Amino acid sequence: MGYETMEKFDMSESTKKLPLVEVFGPTIQGEGAVIGQQTYFMRFGLCDYKCGMCDSMHAVDPKQVKENAKWLTQEEIADAFVKEQWVRDSTRWISLSGGNPCIHDLSLLVAVLKRVGFKFAVETQGTFAPSWLSMCDIITVSPKGPGMKETFHAQQMDTFMQYVMSAAPQAVNIKVVVFDQRDLEFAKMIWERYGHTGIPFYLSLGNPYPPGLDSEVTFTEHLYKLLGSYRQLFEDIQADSILSQFRFLPQWHVFVWGNAKGK
Repeated sequence: MGYETMEKFDMSESTKKLPLVEVFGPTIQGEGAVIGQQTYFMRFGLCDYKCGMCDSMHAVDPKQVKENAKWLTQEEIADAFVKEQWVRDSTRWISLSGGNPCIHDLSLLVAVLKRVGFKFAVETQGTFAPSWLSMCDIITVSPKGPGMKETFHAQQMDTFMQYVMSAAPQAVNIKVVVFDQRDLEFAKMIWERYGHTGIPFYLSLGNPYPPGLDSEVTFTEHLYKLLGSYRQLFEDIQADSILSQFRFLPQWHVFVWGNAKGK
């Protein structure tokens, strides 16, 4: 793998070390616009949110990030991925996750790996809009509704959407995680705010037992709860003139592997 084009980028940022919590795959993307797509995951630590129903607290809680993360430069991450993680002739999709990956400068990482044929999907809550998003192939914006136990900041997301819709309009989609009727109403509010853009809009079934809240739940009980929630929410979605227009997707990785790490 060659890095002959790196001098074109801001090298002052190339020596900054970033908290890489985990890299795994190939596996499947379990939710959103590219559900079912084989992909690798790069999960970065730290986040500007602390959702009560977060399924990745090991990448959000600063104490856990300090214990779990490898602090590497963008060049080191790219080099290690190609040499140690990527399986030859396997998928060239990489999903950037967190935490919130958008709080970090990943411009060099994305640019270098795209030049050797990789594609990038990123998921973020729509609070920070770094310029490297313009290089991504899929940008999933996932604002947090009441069921996630976090506060939605409308003006912040307005600013984020204004940038991504000008920088990479074909890449953007919105995904709202839904647990109950409150989240369905929240999803309609988000649609009323951004539906005029014409971008894809998805509803995603919330995980009722994320890691940390699943210690006394068997996989069978977890699966049964997911199926019951999906059926109940679908009845409400089906009966609503607005929500019935959207795709309602499971978190497929949770159905298949539960909360297993690295899946």
